[in-house]
Amino acid sequence: MTSSSLRTAAAACAVAIVLPALAACGGDAKPTKTSSQVCPTSLPKPSMKIPLSLVYLNVYNASSTAGLASSASAELSWRGAHVLKTGNDPNPDERPTPRAAEIRYGKGGRQIALTLAGQVQNAVLYDDGRTNPTVDLVLGDSFKLVPLPPPPPAQVKVNVYNTTYRAGLSGQVAGLLKSRGFTIGRNGNDPLATFLPDDVAIIRYGEHGEPAARRVGLQLKGARLVKDGRKDTSVDLVLGNKYADLVPTAQATPTPVPSPTKPAGCK
Repeated sequence: MTSSSLRTAAAACAVAIVLPALAACGGDAKPTKTSSQVCPTSLPKPSMKIPLSLVYLNVYNASSTAGLASSASAELSWRGAHVLKTGNDPNPDERPTPRAAEIRYGKGGRQIALTLAGQVQNAVLYDDGRTNPTVDLVLGDSFKLVPLPPPPPAQVKVNVYNTTYRAGLSGQVAGLLKSRGFTIGRNGNDPLATFLPDDVAIIRYGEHGEPAARRVGLQLKGARLVKDGRKDTSVDLVLGNKYADLVPTAQATPTPVPSPTKPAGCK
C-alpha cells in the first residue's frame, strides 16, 4: 500500500471513530459567560486552514422561519461539513437571539468556529466553554450563507436547448461554450417545449446548481435564472427569440462579491 493510500485509510478511520464520539458528547463544563452580542463585527480569518470536512456542528433555529435549520443543514452538508443535530435552539445560557447567526464553540474550537464563519454572513462568535470540538450554528431571522463563487467552466455541465425558429442554434451555441471550456451535455430542441418569445434565454438549475448557473449566465446578457427540481449541478441554457450572441470572453468574468449588508437594527 502506498503512503497516500495509508493516509487516506487513516483519515477514514479517524472520521469513523470521531463522528460517533462527538455525537455522544453532552457533558460540557459550565461556561464562563461573556457579554451578549447580537450584531456582527469584523472577524479575523482563521490562522489554521481547516477543511469543512473536519467541522462537526449542530444547527439550531432561533428564527421565525420554520424549517430553516433543516435547509441550512442540507446546504452545509453538501458543502462538506458534518451536521450532527438540527432543531430549535436549546439556548442553555439564555443567549439573546442573534440577528443573523451565532457560532458557539469551546476550548480549542475558535479556529473551527472561524472556519464555519467563512460560510455564514454576519456571524457572531460565543465561547460557551464546551470541552469538545463541536460547534453550534444558531440561526437568526437575517441568516444567510455566503454564496459560493461560480466554478470554472470545466466544472460546469451545460445542456443547450433551442426554442426558436433558427435551426441549428443550440449546436452553434454549444460549440461556442465548449470552446470556452464548458462541458457540454445535450443540445437540441427544448424537451420541455418552452416558448420564450420575449427572452434572451433562461438558465434552469437545481438546488445545488446556482453557482454553475451564474457561471453560464456570465456568458450572455439578459438571461433569467430559473430554479427547478433537479438534484445534480448540471444546468440547462434554453435559448429564446431575443438571443443574439454570447458576450466576448473577456467580459464573461464574475464581479467581486460585495460585503454583506448588516442585519436590520445593526450599525
